[in-house]
Amino acid sequence: MGYARTTTTSSGRASYATGFRAPTINQLFFPFGFGNPNLKPEKSKSLDVGADQHLFDDRLTLSVGYFWNRFQNLILGVASSACPPPFGFCAQNIGQAKSQGWEAGFTVAILKSLDVKGQYTYTLTRDLSTAARLPRWPVHQASVGVSYQPIDPVRLNLDYRYVGTRFNDAANTQKQGSFGVVNLSGTYDVVKRVQVFGRVENLFNQQYEEVLFFGTPIRSVYGGVKITY
Repeated sequence: MGYARTTTTSSGRASYATGFRAPTINQLFFPFGFGNPNLKPEKSKSLDVGADQHLFDDRLTLSVGYFWNRFQNLILGVASSACPPPFGFCAQNIGQAKSQGWEAGFTVAILKSLDVKGQYTYTLTRDLSTAARLPRWPVHQASVGVSYQPIDPVRLNLDYRYVGTRFNDAANTQKQGSFGVVNLSGTYDVVKRVQVFGRVENLFNQQYEEVLFFGTPIRSVYGGVKITY
């Protein structure tokens, strides 16, 4: 007769913070009408609470959290009739705004050499002066990643990222479609301080736009050597 014993641990977290962010040089003075020299500094208040549950001797971790943010003079790049031609896109302040939502995630060690992780975020946003959703802020976002270490110096990573529909403009008239993109990366530790790395972004050559009318690169391959001292 045999039996297996497992341990579980739980932990909680909570934080409250205030923030101040001055506009960047690009947000103030970028040419072609994108910059806005009249921008005011952004101020914020943030609340975050959550819990983590570790199961099966830490081989599985489940996480859940709630977040709330309140902004004054939120700085965003938006498409608006108030932006100068020819592009009609610039940095602007949104006087009073908020975002709130929840997120859930997991990490599981399927094998000693194989980990899988995932996360989902649900976000509601509002411009408090118009009741419109904040531009370029999706309600739904999700990601899944697989990490595999076939031998000690080699690690391979496959990641999928999903971004739901969102609006490109402050008036919520320009709707952007959702997209999903897959990236592949790997590293090889040649010796203690030398690592060879490579990655393929947009593995399946997906056509999508992070910002409306601004295309993203096609499948791209990168590689190099990292030396640390």
